[in-house]
Amino acid sequence: MNLKREVAAMHRIYQTARARPWPLEKPTVIQFPVNDICNAHCQMCNIWQQKLDYQISPEQIATIMRNPLFSEVRTVGINGGEPTLRKDLDQIVTALFTHLPRLQTVSLITNALKSAMTIQRIREMGEVIRAHGGKFDVMVSLDGYGAVHDRVRGRPGNFDNAVRVIDMIQSSDLITNRRLGCTVIKENIYGLHDLLDFAIQQDIYLKYRIGIPHQRLYSQDTTEPFALTLQERYHFAVFLENLIRFYEPSENQRLFYRSLIGQIMYGRPRTAGCDWQHRGATLTSRGELLYCAVQSQTLGSALNDDPERLYWGNEPHLHDIVKNHCDTCLHDYVGIHPRSMRQLPSIYADMWKKRLIHRMKRQFLLKSRIKPLKWPLKQFRDALKPLRTWRTMRRRMASVQLSTNIQPIAPAMHLPARAQQPYRVLIIGWYGTETLGDKAILGGIVQALGAAVGDIVLYVASLEPYISQVTRNQMPALHGSEIYPIKQALQQVTSMDLVIFGGGPIMTIPNVVEMLALFRRAADHGIPTILAGCGIGPIIPFSPYNQALIQLLQQASYRIYRDRQSRDLARVLGVDTHADQVAEDPSWTWLQHQCQAQPADTLKTADQPVLLLGLRDWPYRQYAADMSRAEAEQIKAHFEQEVVAALETLILRHPDLRILPFPMCTNHIGDDDRWFYRRLLRQHPTLQQAIVPGLLDGELSPAEAVQVFQSATAALTMRFHSLIFALSCGLPVVCIDYTLKRGKTSALAQRYQLPHDSLDSINRDFLITALEQQLARPHQLAPWQSRPLTFSTALQSVLQQLSA
Repeated sequence: MNLKREVAAMHRIYQTARARPWPLEKPTVIQFPVNDICNAHCQMCNIWQQKLDYQISPEQIATIMRNPLFSEVRTVGINGGEPTLRKDLDQIVTALFTHLPRLQTVSLITNALKSAMTIQRIREMGEVIRAHGGKFDVMVSLDGYGAVHDRVRGRPGNFDNAVRVIDMIQSSDLITNRRLGCTVIKENIYGLHDLLDFAIQQDIYLKYRIGIPHQRLYSQDTTEPFALTLQERYHFAVFLENLIRFYEPSENQRLFYRSLIGQIMYGRPRTAGCDWQHRGATLTSRGELLYCAVQSQTLGSALNDDPERLYWGNEPHLHDIVKNHCDTCLHDYVGIHPRSMRQLPSIYADMWKKRLIHRMKRQFLLKSRIKPLKWPLKQFRDALKPLRTWRTMRRRMASVQLSTNIQPIAPAMHLPARAQQPYRVLIIGWYGTETLGDKAILGGIVQALGAAVGDIVLYVASLEPYISQVTRNQMPALHGSEIYPIKQALQQVTSMDLVIFGGGPIMTIPNVVEMLALFRRAADHGIPTILAGCGIGPIIPFSPYNQALIQLLQQASYRIYRDRQSRDLARVLGVDTHADQVAEDPSWTWLQHQCQAQPADTLKTADQPVLLLGLRDWPYRQYAADMSRAEAEQIKAHFEQEVVAALETLILRHPDLRILPFPMCTNHIGDDDRWFYRRLLRQHPTLQQAIVPGLLDGELSPAEAVQVFQSATAALTMRFHSLIFALSCGLPVVCIDYTLKRGKTSALAQRYQLPHDSLDSINRDFLITALEQQLARPHQLAPWQSRPLTFSTALQSVLQQLSA
């Protein structure tokens, strides 16, 4: 055991529990912009406008680095300007390794605009670093794929040059770590997915940072590239959430992304760590010493003054930065993550667990002895899982002032005596996680309410308010509504006239506790509650949340189900359903209005046949909880293989066929379909030649989505609401039932006699035959054109009873 390293690790963890500003330490990291000129014309930086003046020499660098202040420096980051414009980078690196006794890593950030020159500089630096036994980290700035990058950097051909440098660093044994870095601004905000696809295909790590006004880059007075709209910030936040979930390996970087989301979407204070708050320094190309490059004033000249005196003597200035600027800083510095003292035990436990596992993996004999214990250890963990779930549920219920042994109370059957039009209506449910289908549900409920009672004052309780704020902006019917976080909704529910659980499935998930709390609080204050167009399930056997689900059903004043199966299941669960109604899903109501307002025959359709895909990743933990992971993964892989094979065959048989992958879910909570489609396309590039581009980047509004459906020839659907959208737009449909014939999708397909099969038995022959038949058929009548919808009527009858 390396005792010194272990003690240092424990010190870092202890540091996290101390109040900031933390005591100043000797710098362990230096940011070193070695020049102040650049050969690019980047939109987010004005260094390129500077002229070459004074640059510190390698000999002067050596003089500065001899100072005892720098005796603990482990990492030096060389950037600019464009550092490769300097011909003496190898001499600079020599000076650093010669006079920094603890130096381990030198990192370089380059725009790679002049590929031959950049490659030469990298090789020269790499030879020096290898000779000193150090590590060499190279990051190529890449802000988009192809022309997007060239526009951001203001230099045609920059992307191609960057690719040449990337190829070099990928193959060079001089490089220890290879990375790409993307600065996100308005110009490239909708090109982030394409760039990530490129990085994954190149097998090189990519990190993202948001562009900010920056004094070192002479852009502190620039606003245009950085002024992201709510829609653009939402797009970036969801992208970061997916990076955290599917891509980012570094804990510090995940913490930074999480902090950045809170800052840009909610204005929360920064929670990410930063070495420059207590152990980082910046040395400029003129020899000036600063703390951080974003907010620090120049402390003085490290050439003419004593760096130790400058660094230690200006500590009050650093504390002022930490106190007044760090909370709003979006820069991608990372470091020790501030945490609370009560988190320390779990942090220590996690640290030692990781270290133990690492050591065990290095000891083959020990690993081979422990391997037979894996199965019983897993069985033991699985046995404890229900207990952990119960404890989590109890804490969750306590947080909303519910006890685990609560009994239903009589719901209010009439509107409060104080109620006056326009009624104050709170809609609850899984909003803040809404898919396109959920948006249509919300639109249908608001439309039905308006038809029944006229104008309303609308409030929506949201699990993730920024997602619902974007939905509000996209849908005219929601303009003027107010979005409440769940905690605020619990406070405001007593001032409402009516509370509605607005469609979607009532299922066994932890958030059902908050929904129950809202219904109970409404009942306590004589406010009626309605389940409006809801389904039931999936229900996880033996889950402690099942009781909350049942009580939520019982707590409703009136219930309108979206199908008979849900009403039957409610009866099995012990709910008195004799007065309950069944209607169609509320999304049909919104879609009818939308399709009538914009008939398909008024839209320009493609000359080529277009197959719209409404597919998704298979959430087997939710819909096949009884399967082992290995079995479910095998079924999932087979399903994807058969779908891809069918599509490839169709493309070969019908060269003019266009494939339109449409994402019904574009947020991270409901499994972002864009990530599923992009993974399939990366793994099967033969599909890409037939893909209609542009739908796997930014999110469309619901009205725009309807137009996309209307422009297609036929559809292959999985998600329930992709099937409803396709039917409403008159598309011939083939359906894959991802609930394994246990739920809504199969029932709807059977009702309309659509070709369909269960995901676990899907095969390419069925898909090819069925899709060819559907592609040859003309558009059909929408179901509501031959049979009247009933949801609005059902809701109107409930509201009449409430008003009686």
